[in-house]
Amino acid sequence: MRKSLLIPLIFITVLTMAVTVALAADKTQVDVYDQQKNLVKSVVFVIGQDEYFVNNQTPGVKMDAKPFIETGRTFVPVRYLSNALGVGDKYIGWESPRVTLSQPGFPVVELTVGNKQIKSDGQAKIMDVSPLLKTGRTYLPARFVAEALGYQVAWDAENNIVLCWPRGMERPDVSNVVRYVKGQPPVATDPVNPPVTPEQPKADVRPFSGVPLDPDDYKVISDRKAIPYEFKLPGASIMYMTVDELRQQPVKLGDGGYQIIYDVKVANDKVYVTQAGSGLTPAPIVLAKGNDVSVQRAYGPLIKYQSNPFTQSYYVSLEADPSPTRIEDVTHIMILFYDQVLAVENPLYKGVGK
Repeated sequence: MRKSLLIPLIFITVLTMAVTVALAADKTQVDVYDQQKNLVKSVVFVIGQDEYFVNNQTPGVKMDAKPFIETGRTFVPVRYLSNALGVGDKYIGWESPRVTLSQPGFPVVELTVGNKQIKSDGQAKIMDVSPLLKTGRTYLPARFVAEALGYQVAWDAENNIVLCWPRGMERPDVSNVVRYVKGQPPVATDPVNPPVTPEQPKADVRPFSGVPLDPDDYKVISDRKAIPYEFKLPGASIMYMTVDELRQQPVKLGDGGYQIIYDVKVANDKVYVTQAGSGLTPAPIVLAKGNDVSVQRAYGPLIKYQSNPFTQSYYVSLEADPSPTRIEDVTHIMILFYDQVLAVENPLYKGVGK
């Protein structure tokens, strides 16, 4: 009789411990989006270091395990790798021996311990290593998982770091992380782009005034990508205007944090947006062909960044797209700020109707 009572007691104890561990995990979850809900610019893992680093910021996010190299590949614990790349704990599925990452807005990634196959939205690829178990933990190969989720990956052999950043973007600066890993103090200021004080909105700036945006009205030009995050936020709205209207009266997006859009200029290979931001961060843009919306355009070189406003360039075509984008087919340049979309008519559009 004692034995039969002991089994339920053990089960309850184990269940309580599991809930406690899960709650602790939630507290250590890192938000990999900035205030505008854009993916972070960089994630860095360091071999043998129990921290990972987001957006070149130090110190990093603590881990209770360390990345290591085996058969020439970097392995990172499944939860920390997934969290750092934008997958929340509740979207990490573990059904031994299979791991499924199903964060909304990302490809669904599937791997199996001991199996070299990885799937991204059902598309299978063979890796040269397989996920493995070590001291009771599941470790995933960082490069293959990051690439399956839509990141670019680079290996810095000199500093033993793995760098991940959103595909299509320029390689980010992680010099502050490198200095931290080497025990050197961070650089206080950027000598090329010194910090400036963001200007406040002027009295003649036009407030954003949009109409409700229904994400079901839009589809993506590239079927390998999801509708931009901003389109799906509750209460999202869209405001249409011409370049001439914008130049006559700039538009202010946002409230606390803000982005003022002053001008849009369009060329065959790049779009130029003159803007001022409360955080000196360029607004993301997508290009639209009517109701077909492209993936986010990668940032090109800055034209002016010593002051606010500044002019940011964006590439019209991306290598990641299945077919090049022609600027004359684009109806609108859509500038995104959280749940607001400013759709500026493309003056070079040569189609029929908009």
